[in-house]
Amino acid sequence: MMMKKAVLFCSFSLSIWGIYAQIESGGVPYSFVNQSITDKTPTEQLSLPILGLHSDNEAILSKEDGYKFGDEIAVDFGLTNSGIWEMLPSGDRLWRLHFRSEGAKSLNLLFDDFYIPPHSKMFIYTADKSFVKGAFTAKNNNQWNNFATAFFPNDELIIEYQEDKSDIGQGRIHLNGVVHSYEDFFKKGTYGKASGNCHININCTGYEEYQNVKNAVALILFRSSAYCTGTLINNTAQNAKPYFLTANHCTSGRNLSQFVFVFNYESEDCEGNDETTFYSINGAKLLASDPRSDFALLLLNDTIAYENKPYYAGWSRENVPPLLPVGIHHPHGDLKKIAVAYPANHSQYDATISIGTHWAVLWERGTTESGSSGSALFNENFLVVGQLEGGYASCAENDTDFYGKIYYSWTNDNSPDSNRLDYWLDPLGTGALQCSGYDPCKCSILPNNPLKESLTLAPNPAKDYVGVFSENELITSISIYSLAGQRILYKKGEQERIFLNVNSLADGAYFVEVELKTGKIAHKLLFVKNR
Repeated sequence: MMMKKAVLFCSFSLSIWGIYAQIESGGVPYSFVNQSITDKTPTEQLSLPILGLHSDNEAILSKEDGYKFGDEIAVDFGLTNSGIWEMLPSGDRLWRLHFRSEGAKSLNLLFDDFYIPPHSKMFIYTADKSFVKGAFTAKNNNQWNNFATAFFPNDELIIEYQEDKSDIGQGRIHLNGVVHSYEDFFKKGTYGKASGNCHININCTGYEEYQNVKNAVALILFRSSAYCTGTLINNTAQNAKPYFLTANHCTSGRNLSQFVFVFNYESEDCEGNDETTFYSINGAKLLASDPRSDFALLLLNDTIAYENKPYYAGWSRENVPPLLPVGIHHPHGDLKKIAVAYPANHSQYDATISIGTHWAVLWERGTTESGSSGSALFNENFLVVGQLEGGYASCAENDTDFYGKIYYSWTNDNSPDSNRLDYWLDPLGTGALQCSGYDPCKCSILPNNPLKESLTLAPNPAKDYVGVFSENELITSISIYSLAGQRILYKKGEQERIFLNVNSLADGAYFVEVELKTGKIAHKLLFVKNR
């Protein structure tokens, strides 16, 4: 039987919970810098279910039964029934909850009621204070009034909520689930328990050409399971709209507010000993999908911050078999991998559907497994041509995999409404057969790249700005922003060259935004000022 590459998961009797969006406002928890705050917060000890994940580990070794990384523990912790409150000299209130799930390699938290009022903030940190997330503020509120976190590398956590005196009584924080992980997402390694031993880390030598497109690929988490893979994808407006392509069977019948999209989860090197710093986005909206080519196009709930260096993969809707097909994916929820195939062929996944809906590929190096579902197939020009539905391939069997074609999903068999890719990915109606990838940052932050006292932007500027301006497009304004999105400097004027004095800027990283008279917003260039 042909195996769809989604990861199976178990059901639990927990309430619906929202997903962690890694929007953090920075800062330090109040208790870290105020010695007057008591450290005698009582510790809640959590109890695992009698049958935990360990009883299933042997079955998971087949690599076809999915990757369930932990158990969900039902809890009932809220502002009114647990933790401790303390009044602060300012009139603010401080609430802290301290709990432990002994032996967990990591913890992630599920909130079924969550609302941070306008002037208040929340932090979550490990008991040893070595890993801190926050501040979470009103920016993290969502339409579901719920919240969840990504992984914390400890079995003991503290939630600290500082409620401003103007917000007294308005905050709502209720923790109804804790995921106790048996797998170490922070030190998993190349050949860990997750995926097979034939996989290739994305940062191995020989795959340097894929360092841009890899940033578009994300692992999809669903509750306590590593579920599927997907890809940020560009559109003809090139406006950094967070469209995300994955497989229909990864989303069908599921509440997408319960998905976590984990980007940059990869090893720094080929050996897989140290992973990079990953980040997460919460939830999504389904825009279009269909089982025939097994595609699903989502809109993520948040635009990815520039400092995370996102990349929006380009696409090709041509019905031309890729000569050098490449898949980038997260098999069994493992660190990001790459696989290289022989030239693809026209095919179909379901014999009841006419040939032409899918690409068939046979792997030359690497392979896919459960959890790779929804991952993109790139052609020799680094453009997405399809997404993985399933197949027979594994480390034990070098067999065929099947990817639903962008070509077919483009009109979705001439669907008359928005349930097709062209409606979303070609909003300008250009009729383009291809769209290149989009890098909104256009460069990396270089610590030894000093900025002169005046920044010059010209119609024919340095290579970082190629394609942004033309000689007949006037610049109407230029702004410099902090990485947090706050505009620091601004200048306006209809001219082709603007000089912006940056003497007042403190040392640090910033990005530049240029608006043309046509209304077009130029690429945002990250830079570092050093004195």
